[in-house]
Amino acid sequence: MLLTLCTQLCQVKIAYAGGSSSWADITTSLIAGENHENHRGSAWIDYDNDGLLDLYSSHFGAFDPDGEYLGSANQLLRNIGHGVFVDVTTPELEANTGLSHHPAWADIDNDGLPDLFVTQSPNISGTERSVMLHQDSIGVFSNITDEGLLQGFSPRGIGWQDINNDGLVDLLIAVSAGDSTNLMKNCMLMNEGGGTFVRDALLFADVYKESRSVGWCDYNNDNLPDVYIVNGAEDNCAVIQRTNQLFKNLGEGIWEEVAQDAGVDEIGHGRGCVWGDINNDGYMDLFVGNQKGSDTGGGHNRLFKNNGDGTFSDITITAGVYASERTRCVSMADYNNDGFLDLYIVNFGGQFPPNHLFRNNGDETFTEVASGTPAQGNDWNGASASWTDFDNDGWVDLYIVGGSVDVPGIGMNRLLRNTNQNGNHWIELELCGTISNRSAIGARISVSHLNSSNETVTQMRDIQSGPGYNSQNMLRAHFGLGTSTQIVSMTITWPTWPRESIIQTVKNVSVDQIIRVVEDDFVFAYDCNRNCIDDLVDIEDGSSNDINCNGIPDECEGHVDPCICEGDVNGDGVTNVTDLLLIVAVWGSDDPDADIDGDGTVGVSDVLVVIAGWGDCP
Repeated sequence: MLLTLCTQLCQVKIAYAGGSSSWADITTSLIAGENHENHRGSAWIDYDNDGLLDLYSSHFGAFDPDGEYLGSANQLLRNIGHGVFVDVTTPELEANTGLSHHPAWADIDNDGLPDLFVTQSPNISGTERSVMLHQDSIGVFSNITDEGLLQGFSPRGIGWQDINNDGLVDLLIAVSAGDSTNLMKNCMLMNEGGGTFVRDALLFADVYKESRSVGWCDYNNDNLPDVYIVNGAEDNCAVIQRTNQLFKNLGEGIWEEVAQDAGVDEIGHGRGCVWGDINNDGYMDLFVGNQKGSDTGGGHNRLFKNNGDGTFSDITITAGVYASERTRCVSMADYNNDGFLDLYIVNFGGQFPPNHLFRNNGDETFTEVASGTPAQGNDWNGASASWTDFDNDGWVDLYIVGGSVDVPGIGMNRLLRNTNQNGNHWIELELCGTISNRSAIGARISVSHLNSSNETVTQMRDIQSGPGYNSQNMLRAHFGLGTSTQIVSMTITWPTWPRESIIQTVKNVSVDQIIRVVEDDFVFAYDCNRNCIDDLVDIEDGSSNDINCNGIPDECEGHVDPCICEGDVNGDGVTNVTDLLLIVAVWGSDDPDADIDGDGTVGVSDVLVVIAGWGDCP
């Protein structure tokens, strides 16, 4: 570990700037995936609950010198701060010898420790090796995979969501190929608790679909999670295999496929998708990454604007994102904290520059700002990408994945630190469910603030697991606030449907901070010490001290001074008759100790302060 640490600290950091975005490439050999082949995916999570986001990186493998295609071990890199990561991979986390695609974290048993699922193609022996890893204690994982559930198909993208309101996250697996029994059906795994999952053989299980990714979202604002499934195949394949689907949740376990009616039944060689409110109108919009088939070259991505009535409009051309390319991964984040979600696109197959960052202009148009910066990637960064805030500075950073196709892998992933600091403000929220699932997947957060024109702007984010392609962004909700210096109100709607949702609201919140919130029926409950208990409860029951009486556990602060008990004139920790006698003794004077209210005269008002605080000081 010491050698790894030294290597990283001594690594030269190179900063680039160009166009309208600026990034510092802080990649080290470890972060790059050196000695790992064919980088494929990534997933960010704070697995050890220390407040720093850690990185899981998946690899697909490559041909060995004998011509056999072998898997490459995956990695878990622990963030120890200051841009330094250390390798804490265990044999279980390597995920066997399968050919890894998509990793995604979620707390499957609500024990406070996130668990991991990784989809994998069959390895050289033909066995299916997708894995479910349970985190038994911090950093200790066990393989709890039920291989019987995963036989007979080749999985791709995945997405966690609690679809039956039992407080446990369920898992939808997109399937792109299968045997004669499976008929390429997608796989919906229902969480039964205790690490046990059962397959719903009928749900989202249309036959002969080349499914690549899934995106959960409440697109019609009815507090029920819906799901978009991206299907993609060569242009000469049957249309049924490559037509995307939108399943509307009608409640009570009933789903309706509405993609055609909604206007999002895209036909092509789709790969990734992502939901986000690009115009801050209160409805989630949809961006689809479309490779098209190799027999026709590049394809056109699709940006669908949510009309708010259950339908969508294709605004790809007018938005300026209609380039003909071979896209795999798409994602959204507000990289410049101006209050509008930007688009990031990962392309592959000889496309140059490989990737694009489109800045949201705030009028449903976008401008490309990656050119000339590390954000455009290199020739091989064509697999996926994920967003994180690894240094907790409120400016989202970018991890680009792809490359190293030869053995041994030279390491071609890239971690880019966001250096676009322009004076804009931000806030990040991390949620902990107590009635809903612990990871808060499916929760919706709305933040209202005043823009530079003194107009109220409301943004929203959903806590999503697995959107994009082979990637999982951090589960924190990040909001850029532009020039706003105060949040007017902030609301969290928890995924407790179909019963009445738990909604927490707080007003007048300071900007430029990361806050953690616990689900609570009655109050907006903060959780600075990360134990999923309201801070005030910790203080009241003595689990935490609060010697400065500010409602924040002392362990969350640095040096704290004891709070002043106003009526305790003699400082003995008790407000009582002794303090009254001291006041009477200097009645009418300006004695600073007895003049509690500071009006310049010791008198009746000071007596009233003593009476109001009668008894032991807090």
